[in-house]
Amino acid sequence: MPRFAYTAVAATGTPVSGEVAAETEALALDQIARRGLTPVSLTEGGDAGPWWNRDIALFGTAGALRPATLERFFATLAALLGARLALPRALAFCAAEARDPRLAGALRTTLAEVENGAGLAVAMRAAGPAFPERFTALVAVGEAANRLPETVSRAAELLSAELKLSRELRAALIYPVILLAMSALVLGVVVFYLAPTLLPVFASAGAEPPVFLTFLAGLGTALSGGWPAVLAALAALILAARAFRGTLSRTVSGAFLRLPMTGPYLRKRETLRAFQALHLMIDSGAPLPRAIAAAREAVALPAFRATLREAEDRVVAGCTLGDALDAADLIDPMALALLRAGEESDRLAPTLAAASRTLAEDTARTLAQAVRVLTPVLTLAIALGVGAIILSTITAILDLNDIAF
Repeated sequence: MPRFAYTAVAATGTPVSGEVAAETEALALDQIARRGLTPVSLTEGGDAGPWWNRDIALFGTAGALRPATLERFFATLAALLGARLALPRALAFCAAEARDPRLAGALRTTLAEVENGAGLAVAMRAAGPAFPERFTALVAVGEAANRLPETVSRAAELLSAELKLSRELRAALIYPVILLAMSALVLGVVVFYLAPTLLPVFASAGAEPPVFLTFLAGLGTALSGGWPAVLAALAALILAARAFRGTLSRTVSGAFLRLPMTGPYLRKRETLRAFQALHLMIDSGAPLPRAIAAAREAVALPAFRATLREAEDRVVAGCTLGDALDAADLIDPMALALLRAGEESDRLAPTLAAASRTLAEDTARTLAQAVRVLTPVLTLAIALGVGAIILSTITAILDLNDIAF
């Protein structure tokens, strides 16, 4: 997705600069306006400021804080506000206790804006891309409804749930990753040590070595002798992936959505993220289009972002949310049915909460089932690959013994 560098003026008159990602200039200006800023200039390409002052990120959003860092900040801020500590003092405490230097810097900027009379949401936006838009929008709704401590606490709960899901996914992938690492180690021993050792033996016996052994030895020679070219190729591949990240992300995520194992899991996971954001925004008093915009920021896959963008337009035009989401075959059917029931009974927020709980359980169960299937399949595939290499090597040794005797 294209990035746009902008300079703008905050409501307090403070100049602000940063970057936004949007399909067009009009959408970029709309994002800037939703942050409570008055745009002054907009440049496509996303190079606001000199390069030595910008964060470098090969993956993700440059300057964005990690979810674990945000979760600790929102949980601490909620506790301080719940203890009726004044907002400036609460922010100062969070800045002093922050372990992440980027969070400390963003909080100092936020504190300065709050002390100058800005609201918390506007002050967070003035800190640049450190705070995701979906949370600043949620904070703005909480401020408007005079429910800031509760809203901040809910933001911490949402981040905690997302972190729990991420930890479960990482834990589930530990064993497959260990299998891949061990198979790579075995392959490296064969390529760099065993194959080059056996080839001279065949040459001294005047025998033709097996084709597979010759290929492995040649691969080891190419990798060891041409490592600068290999590193250059990897660097070029990374830069190309970075340059075409949007297209690559849409292609890869679309392929995963069509696979039998990953497709159901990704649909449930993205639906869960969207419904959690919708519930928090609507329960905090946000209008439905604004809640959908926050849900669009919460999901990760481009297909779901496009679906929610279309749903927002259709809801503004008078369509119900259930009908708007039903147009794309991406939302989990069970969750969509609950959403329709909530709209019909005028109990959308409680229904979204119930659907989120059900989706969280289904997502964990789907992940566990996928890992149970993936682990033996991956084990079998690795065993067959390593076994084929070892068998070909043993066959070559036996052939060499036949020649010698």
